Amino acid sequence: MNPALRSKLKASGAAGAGALALAMIFGAHFEGTGPTRKGPDGTRQYKPYRDTGGSWTVCRGVTGSAVIPGRWYTESECHKLESAAYKEAEAGARRLFVHYDTYSRWMQMSLIDMTYNVGEAKLHGMTIQRKLNAGDMVGGCEEMLRWNKGRVNGQLVPLPGLVLRRDASTEICRDWRD
Repeated sequence: MNPALRSKLKASGAAGAGALALAMIFGAHFEGTGPTRKGPDGTRQYKPYRDTGGSWTVCRGVTGSAVIPGRWYTESECHKLESAAYKEAEAGARRLFVHYDTYSRWMQMSLIDMTYNVGEAKLHGMTIQRKLNAGDMVGGCEEMLRWNKGRVNGQLVPLPGLVLRRDASTEICRDWRD
């Protein structure tokens, strides 16, 4: 795992950050922002772009109906969109994983990020859900490694950024404890 990310997460964890806050820190490390510009007040603004899956995306990985192609979003708007999306991902992780409340905040963090990045609907019924719900924590965490692909020129291939993200998420899920 990237040493700077490890240090940032450990410091935030030591300061008492919860799983949701940790997931936002983790995700911000891996999510691109797409096109940006300086706004009239000097702050950064973000423009939606199509991600590798073809979804309109803005800020740090936000997709869905709030993303309006061609519109520029302020840093404040991005923070609100990202916070709402991560809260929904946390709710999704709670629905997907029946033992969620018994997991360490690090394991919860990794599952929130996974749900944020992949989507609750895509994880529903998948092996990661079945293993974790059956109590196979190590096997469930290691299933994250399989979710490292995206479409490039119509072909499903491992994406370097997703490989790094899943490696780090798997380590945290499987090995980190409070």
